[in-house]
Amino acid sequence: MKNLNPYFTIGTVGMIVVSIVHIALALIFKIPLLNTLIYILYPVAAAFMAIGYTRQAEENQKKLIPIRVKK
Repeated sequence: MKNLNPYFTIGTVGMIVVSIVHIALALIFKIPLLNTLIYILYPVAAAFMAIGYTRQAEENQKKLIPIRVKK
């Protein structure tokens, strides 16, 4: 398996943890303000995933070998 960018890994784990915590806290507490606080964490995790994805794409782009066309 290839190594993934650490930002992508952090974003993926962050998104999973935030969603599990959101579900658990929504079931335990019925406070509307809690949803607002949790919704702030989703874009943070998504930003980490986006940064990791773009950096991984840049690394993969550098590894591509150009095709030479014979004349």
